[in-house]
Amino acid sequence: MTEQEFLEKRTPIWLEGEDLHISTPSNMDKNDMHVFLSKKYGYNWMFAIRGYYWPGSHVMLYIGDYECPNCTTLVAPYIFNYFDDIKYVGFGCNKGKPGEVWEPKIIIVRDMNCLKDDIRSI
Repeated sequence: MTEQEFLEKRTPIWLEGEDLHISTPSNMDKNDMHVFLSKKYGYNWMFAIRGYYWPGSHVMLYIGDYECPNCTTLVAPYIFNYFDDIKYVGFGCNKGKPGEVWEPKIIIVRDMNCLKDDIRSI
């Protein structure tokens, strides 16, 4: 998949405030997430918990330079309730090539049954 195809398929998200409210940008702003966060909200994107939703598959969350945010077990049930079609939540990313879905550093699965298959196929 090309980087453009990846950007078009995923929906960027970020978690706001102490209650970790899930937010998404408009379609116009979705490809410039860090610019959007800093201009609209005054956030330094390096300190925002951000990531993306991949329909039918997963949500990936990270902070800084794709590191694991310090909220993994607290936020996973909330993410599963909000995105009812995902199979796992990934935290942090092992950097890969642009356009690829990068492997998460930590994975929390919705259901143990999805461990029957190779995690890369989820």
